[in-house]
Amino acid sequence: MSHRKPLPEPLLRQPFTLAEARRLGVSRDRFLAADIVRLGWGLYAAEGTDLGWPSGHEPPSHGLGQLALAALLKRFPGTVLSHATAAHVFKLPVPAVVAADQTVHLTWFNATGSVQRKGITAHRSPLAVQDRMGHLRLALTTPARVWLDLAPALTASELVVLGDAVVNRPYRGGQRLDGWETLDGLSATLERAGSVKGVRTARLALARCRVGADSRPETLARLALVDAGLPEPVTQLQGDPADRYSPAADLGYRQLRIAIQYDGKHHRTKAQQASDARRDAWFQERGWLVVRLTAEDLANGFTRLIGIVQRRLAAAASSIEATSSDIS
Repeated sequence: MSHRKPLPEPLLRQPFTLAEARRLGVSRDRFLAADIVRLGWGLYAAEGTDLGWPSGHEPPSHGLGQLALAALLKRFPGTVLSHATAAHVFKLPVPAVVAADQTVHLTWFNATGSVQRKGITAHRSPLAVQDRMGHLRLALTTPARVWLDLAPALTASELVVLGDAVVNRPYRGGQRLDGWETLDGLSATLERAGSVKGVRTARLALARCRVGADSRPETLARLALVDAGLPEPVTQLQGDPADRYSPAADLGYRQLRIAIQYDGKHHRTKAQQASDARRDAWFQERGWLVVRLTAEDLANGFTRLIGIVQRRLAAAASSIEATSSDIS
C-alpha cells in the first residue's frame, strides 16, 4: 500500500498554484489526491486550509475566502480587487443586487491589458497610486474609488449611502475614529478619474454626502426629509454643544428640538436599550421630541417622520405669527 507524501509545509497555510507546488517538489500526480482542493483559476489548497474571512465579514457571493483572493492576485500581477469585491472587503453598504454578484472583480492598472476568465469580471483602468491600497493583506482600489466605480450600478440615493459610509467616522470604544476617506478625498478621487463612466452621477451624489451617518437607514431618512422639501437635519447632533458628554442624536433639528434616532439590530441588546433609554431621557427632560425610527419606517419611506417634522414646523410658524400679532 503506497503512502501519500505530505505536502510541503508552506502549502498547508494558504492557497497555491500548480507552479508554486511544482517548485517545492510536488508531482503532478500528487494533485489527484483527495487532500488537495481545487479552487478554480489555477488555484489549489490543502484540505483543512482556513479559507474563510475575519470575524464580522459575511461570506461573499463569489465564494472565495481572504487567502484565496490573495492567491488570485498573485496569479494576475498588476491587478487589484475592485467594485463589488472590494466593497465586501471594506464592509461597505451596497444594494443586494450588487452584493449578490458571484464574480470576482479585478482591475488591471498596468499596460498589459486584462484577462477574461469564467468567474472573473475584468476591468482596465490606469489607477493612480492614490487610488490603490492594501487591506487585510489584499491589494484593492480605495473605498473612495470603489464608490466611484460603482456609480453606474447604483441609484442616486444608494450612491449617497455608499459615499456617507466611506466618509463616516465610526464610533468604537467610546470615541469616533477616522473614516476611510473625507469629503475632500472623494472630490480628489473624482478629479483624478477624469471622464470615466458614472463620474457625473458621482458629482451629484457627492454634493449630498455628509459625515455622520452610521447606517444606510440614517442616510435614507435624511434624504427623504430633504426630498420632501424640508430643511436638512444635522447628522450626529450634539444635545448640548458646550457639554462634550451630552448625548448625540443620529439626526436632528436644534431649533425645532427634534432628536431622531434609528433603532437598528444592535439596539436589541439589553445594554444598548439601557443606553438608548438614558440618551432619550436626556433629550426629553430638556423639552426635545425624540423620534425613534424602525425598519417599518424605512419600508414606508419615512412618511411618519416627514409628517412629524412638517407639523412641528407648522406649529413653530404659528407660534411666531402669534408672537408677532401680540407685539403689533
